[in-house]
Amino acid sequence: MKGRLMLFTMIVMALFIMSITQFAQALERPNLIWARTTSETITLDGKLDEPGWQKAESVRLQYGKTADLIPGSGWRDEQGVKPSDPTDAIIKFLVSGNNLYMAVVVKDSSVGGGLFNQFDGFLMNMRDHSKPDRPAPNFEYFYGWVTEAWADSNTGKVGASPGFFGWAAGDRTVWDGATFVDGVSNDDSTPDKGYTTELMFNLTPRGYDVIRAEGDIIEFNISIYDADWHWPHNNEKFSGNRTWWQGPWGGGSAYDVVRIYARPDVTVNSGTVPVVGPEITIPNGVNHPDPVIDGKLDEAVWANIPGFDLRYGDDALRASYPGIGPWRSGQWQPEINSIRAPVLDPADATIKWFFKGDMLYLGVDVRDQAVWGLNQFDLWDGIRFIINDRAEVDPGDNNLLRRELTARVDSLGQLAVSDYLTTMIDSFKTSKAAMALKPGTTVNNFNDIDAGYSFEFAIDLTKLGYPVGRGDGALFISATLFDGDAFANPADNYGNRVWWMRESAWPAAAAWAYMDPKSLVKGATGVKQLATNNLPTQFTVLGNYPNPFNPSSVIRYALPEEGQVTLRVFNIMGGTVAVIPLGLQKAGINEVSFNAEKISSGIYFYNLQVVSGRNNKVSLSSTGKMVVLK
Repeated sequence: MKGRLMLFTMIVMALFIMSITQFAQALERPNLIWARTTSETITLDGKLDEPGWQKAESVRLQYGKTADLIPGSGWRDEQGVKPSDPTDAIIKFLVSGNNLYMAVVVKDSSVGGGLFNQFDGFLMNMRDHSKPDRPAPNFEYFYGWVTEAWADSNTGKVGASPGFFGWAAGDRTVWDGATFVDGVSNDDSTPDKGYTTELMFNLTPRGYDVIRAEGDIIEFNISIYDADWHWPHNNEKFSGNRTWWQGPWGGGSAYDVVRIYARPDVTVNSGTVPVVGPEITIPNGVNHPDPVIDGKLDEAVWANIPGFDLRYGDDALRASYPGIGPWRSGQWQPEINSIRAPVLDPADATIKWFFKGDMLYLGVDVRDQAVWGLNQFDLWDGIRFIINDRAEVDPGDNNLLRRELTARVDSLGQLAVSDYLTTMIDSFKTSKAAMALKPGTTVNNFNDIDAGYSFEFAIDLTKLGYPVGRGDGALFISATLFDGDAFANPADNYGNRVWWMRESAWPAAAAWAYMDPKSLVKGATGVKQLATNNLPTQFTVLGNYPNPFNPSSVIRYALPEEGQVTLRVFNIMGGTVAVIPLGLQKAGINEVSFNAEKISSGIYFYNLQVVSGRNNKVSLSSTGKMVVLK
């Protein structure tokens, strides 16, 4: 018996240490980097001899090795054979004034240019915050040895430097730069060692301001094109490919966005850069019963989650979203019958979520005065969540697949599901979805005023590539709300949709959410703190009363310091009967009620464990004994 309890204790402690480690990992966001502020003059010569570059934050981008740069990084073979000299680059950023400086150090034994997909260089996208459009539109910067007619054939000459292309072309007031080649470009007679590029981007034309006290977040992505053994062309060795950080294109916004953080007080001399947490924290509902998936959202757990709103036409709401949410979120009114009629009752909903074990629960409360079940995409009433798979990758672009989970109202006022949600429900059987019309709501009725409807989902994360236990806890998610209204006069019909972070599986970008095991949904722990003159000095169980009991007993315990407390109950064989997180508890004498309704008569043991709020140390209490008599 003693051996079983010791093994149980070791397993518990290991799980808690693992959860702490996973929390740290979830905050290591490879789509985020700080650009430190420097006051020194940076000379654009490709030599990186300014001291600031040695203190700059960096990321390494390698062909075939982008699996850690989630969720949007990838690579693609464009022409020729597999590279014998694959891309291996270090990217760094600094800011000076309202200018962003980027350095890229590329190892490359064959440097040069040619037609598209047969050149070395960078295709970049900085989202344009100077425009009122939402999502913020793209702005392409293109720098490389490109000999196309629209570019510069001179970049293909022996010893030539790259050219400036893209939407700013050669306007050196908007951007500027230089490249140093360790070798000779467009000449493979002697292998090169690589090249180093320094680029400067004037942030003012793109609507950013990194000088203000709160700084700014620059939305960016970069593709590094790599062509080898093309000068002269060697058919057996020639390779053309590209590797990207979060997004592959300059004129199209896809997959994800690099968040470049910059702030005046984060300098080359300010020490460790600030930790930027998740954009969204998803709470743990382990202290609540599983909700019944009936679409009604009437369990207590839903009432204890704040949620957030999606609303068509509400610019102030969109501007309040965290991170890059104000810039990636948007809305659209498509043409119906070649016109756009006035939107009288815009899309409006509250989204809530929590996780429990390996299940992600999603709730959607839709406010809609005219509920319609029309099987026309632009007139749908429904919701679409897009979640990145954590195991499956796109076979072409080698980045995490995006799964669309779509639910809508059908013509009978019932649930219709599509896209990957159909697979999760029908094939895997472990996920569920439901819809409920609110009281007084009918479907496809011109003559009434409806209240709306609600969705409820239970999503098995193991069917989205997560290991049991949710792995690092990071979740890449976005949502689109659809609303369509029809009238007796078809010319008055309209559809509208509004989205948070990305409209569909293609565009950038998902929110970086974290399923935090320590963030408990409120309202179900039932812990009571008793008055005491002195704080306890030992973490110990003080007994339970009544004992024996049926079905409830109050467990009392002494807690010498604040921490996250969990109650565990096990049988005489050491098997776990119940695991009940009690949340963050203050030091003192506390008590909690344990309900044995679901267990049989017998002898049981229990203890508590605490993760210190001061140093994350895991401690176990003494063990108590209880007797259930039924």
